[in-house]
Amino acid sequence: MLCAPFQCANTVKVKEFLLKHFLIISEVIAVVIAFAWPLPGSKLSHSTISLCIVALIFLFTGLKLKTDELKSVYKSADVVLVCCATSLCITTLIPGYIVHQLPFDDKLDGLDDDSFSFGPTELKLGIILFNCAPATIATGIIMVTGAEGDVVVAVAVSTITNIAGCFVTPLLFSLFVDAEAMKQDSTKLLMKLGLSLLLPLFVGKVLAMSFAPVRKFVKDHKRKIGLIQSTGICVILWIKLSTSVKKGTFELIALTDILILIGIVIACHCLLLLLNFIVSISFCFKREQLSVMLLLCSQKTLVLTAAIATALPEQIGDSALILLPCFIAHPLQMLIDSFLIQPLKSSPHFPLCVPWFCAKCRAAEETDRTEDYEAGKDNIDEVVANPGATGINMDTMNNDKSTV
Repeated sequence: MLCAPFQCANTVKVKEFLLKHFLIISEVIAVVIAFAWPLPGSKLSHSTISLCIVALIFLFTGLKLKTDELKSVYKSADVVLVCCATSLCITTLIPGYIVHQLPFDDKLDGLDDDSFSFGPTELKLGIILFNCAPATIATGIIMVTGAEGDVVVAVAVSTITNIAGCFVTPLLFSLFVDAEAMKQDSTKLLMKLGLSLLLPLFVGKVLAMSFAPVRKFVKDHKRKIGLIQSTGICVILWIKLSTSVKKGTFELIALTDILILIGIVIACHCLLLLLNFIVSISFCFKREQLSVMLLLCSQKTLVLTAAIATALPEQIGDSALILLPCFIAHPLQMLIDSFLIQPLKSSPHFPLCVPWFCAKCRAAEETDRTEDYEAGKDNIDEVVANPGATGINMDTMNNDKSTV
């Protein structure tokens, strides 16, 4: 059946909108179904199912992981090193420490009912876990591309931090949780993470490197693979929320707790942007590198946080409540950073620092002045030596000089 041109155009626009915002829309659907009818999801609450979904997600992550760009970033190795250190350390420890000091309590256990708090401890742990995660794999790179930033550096930083994050994120998160609870099941946790994260990631990368048809398949179906990964994440959210709703966990959480949580999440992301901006000034990064710091290193991936939350011991807390801040923070960070793309794209290219404060910039500025002087001197000598080649009439210049 043929459709009118404007109808076809509208259909294409709707399809593109749904595909572009598939993850957010799927999250909303998962939440609605979990609260409206929690029984099916709660029946699938066995940890093996969630771990299998996580393994599938990281298998596709390994297939899509780009390591070829690592060979071409040796000229920007210092920038990549700073970006990786910022993403994995500075933007995790500082906000993690601040959030850890906020007044959250064990409402779910019926403790401290009369004291002021921002909500149950699981919400605090969810915020900390999200901040301990590495940079995003796809979203940040797309935003850096839109801001005309250094895409090669962005891909390298995303690749390195996500591989290292499989080891670093659980260690950083353990600094802010009950050490005894982590210690009891540490071996089981490492086995779960190894089987569901590292092994599928390694297998996916080996398959992509070894077989050309696999690489072609991934290239041709990149968007579909991303949709499968997003669906897997939302299925985990649906299972965890359904289980918690069935237990009655959310009955003890007030609307004010959710609003406070959103405020803390927004404040944390603004803090990450500020920290990365300060680091960029300190190292005199150019606009292209600043785009990587703000649009990639300030963002945190949802895939790894969901995987780790799924594998956490039950003694730490309700996994659905730990996941809740992660699923709130992920779309909010994309929304906030989307407003930075155009300003970064139109900002100047010179290093963003104070020349009289930075010795590196003072030296670079002096070198530029010297080069400009030498270039101008060479041009003048060339004009005097061969005025005809430059199209300049020396007699006219001399007459003008006499007139003056």
